[in-house]
Amino acid sequence: MKKRFLTILLCFCLILLSGCSVPPQYGITQNNDGSVTQSLYIPFSATELNNNGVDIATCLVLSNKIKEVFDSNYLNMYDNFIVRVNTDEGLSAQDKIALIQGCPTREQLKGEGQLNGISYEFSFASAIHYYYFNYGMYYNDLIAELNKDDSIVENSFFTNKIISKGQTIFGQNAEFDEYNSFAEYITNRCSEILKLNTDLSDEIIQTIVPTTYIYRYGTTSRRLHSDADLVRFVNGIYYHEWNITLENSTREISTWRITANTNVWYALALLCGIILAVVLILVCVFKEKKKKPQIEIIEPK
Repeated sequence: MKKRFLTILLCFCLILLSGCSVPPQYGITQNNDGSVTQSLYIPFSATELNNNGVDIATCLVLSNKIKEVFDSNYLNMYDNFIVRVNTDEGLSAQDKIALIQGCPTREQLKGEGQLNGISYEFSFASAIHYYYFNYGMYYNDLIAELNKDDSIVENSFFTNKIISKGQTIFGQNAEFDEYNSFAEYITNRCSEILKLNTDLSDEIIQTIVPTTYIYRYGTTSRRLHSDADLVRFVNGIYYHEWNITLENSTREISTWRITANTNVWYALALLCGIILAVVLILVCVFKEKKKKPQIEIIEPK
C-alpha cells in the first residue's frame, strides 16, 4: 500500500459528524473487473441525541447540515476534477473523454441521508480513474507518484515477502495547526457542531462524539495478507478492516504479498532435471547391459 494511498478524499469530506453511535467508516474495494468502489458512511444517532434531550426537529437540522456539507465538498471536488482534466496537457482529447466517463457524474456525488446516518458510494472504471479524481494531480505527476516503490522485500530461501506499510486515512495530518490527524479533526469538529446547535453539556458531548473509526480495504485477491484486526470474505471479496481509535490514529498498518523466489525454484528445477537425466541414463545403461547376449564358448574335446 503506498503511503499516500487513499489519503486525499477525506481531506475534503471527513469534516462534520455529530451524534455518532457507531464508528465512521471509509472503504475502498478493488473489484474483479478492475473497477473501484469507494464508500463512506457517516453515522448519525438521532436516538442517542434524543435520549439526551435533543428534539427530533433539531436532529433533522443537524442531519441536513451534515449532508449539505458533504455534498458541497464532493461537488467542489468534481468541479476541480473537470477543470484539471480540461487543462491537463498530459492527456489527449480521447483520454479526457474516457476519464470523465469513467468517474461518477456530478449528480451521483450526492449522498443519501437518514436519521441513522449518511452514506456515499461511488464507482470508478479503474484504479487510475479513482486516483485521478481523488489525488488532485495532473496525469504525468500522478503516474510518477504511483510508480514510486516504497515497499520492503524480505527474502527467504523459497519465497519473497513484499511488504507495504503506511498509515490509514484517519492518521493523516489534517493540515490544521491545532489538529494532529484526521481522527482528531473529526472528533473536535463533532464537538464544535454539537456545542453550536444543542444545549448539551461538554460531558455529554464527550460521550457522543466519535473516538473510534473503521478503515476498510476490499480486494478479490486472496494472496493479499495484512495485519488487519478483522478479515471478512463476502460475495467473493476479502475485506481487511482496521479499528482505529483517537489515541492510535497514527498507527502503522501493513499489507504484504508472498511470491516465489524464482531464482531458487529455477535452480531447483534445473538440478532436478539434471538428476532425473542422470538416473534415466543409468537405467538405460543397466538395461542394455542386462540385454547383452551371452556368448557360450565350447572347448574342443
